[in-house]
Amino acid sequence: MSKWKEIQTYMEVNPYTGRPVEEDAPTNAAGRGAVAGIGVGPDGEPGIHPKKKKALIDARSKSYKSHRAKLEAKRAKRAEQKNNFINKVKESTIEFNRESLITEDNVDVLRSIVKTKSAKPIKFSDGTMKVDMTTASTMLQVLDKVNPDNKAKLTKMINGKKGQFSAAANAVFKMVK
Repeated sequence: MSKWKEIQTYMEVNPYTGRPVEEDAPTNAAGRGAVAGIGVGPDGEPGIHPKKKKALIDARSKSYKSHRAKLEAKRAKRAEQKNNFINKVKESTIEFNRESLITEDNVDVLRSIVKTKSAKPIKFSDGTMKVDMTTASTMLQVLDKVNPDNKAKLTKMINGKKGQFSAAANAVFKMVK
């Protein structure tokens, strides 16, 4: 191919046709390199490398026996840690069950229901019952306005059994209406 000057630009021209030559990809590109399995390395040699053969491990060798001892020691340590974790979880669940025996003042729970504006379960001696915000708010309003003698009776009913709480709630709603 020869080059000739055309108004201050150089172009490659095909000597047989006289037309400009369109360039293809650069000449040093050879496919997709390592993916295609060909290419030119930094020293100018093709980038094809033979696969390395993995050495077989002989179970009778001294190095393998020491390696195996290390693996078994690590396996035993992991099993011990797992057992320790299981025992800790069991202990914490036993302690969690003891928490249910602690008596909680249901008036405080009613106040937290009003504060968070969401229904919560209340614990009684014969089970639990879920109380909504309206019931909690109404009972607290009446509890705060009654005289000390009636306040003590109402608090005792709130902290008693489910039936007592229901009776107190019905009485409070009758008072409000």
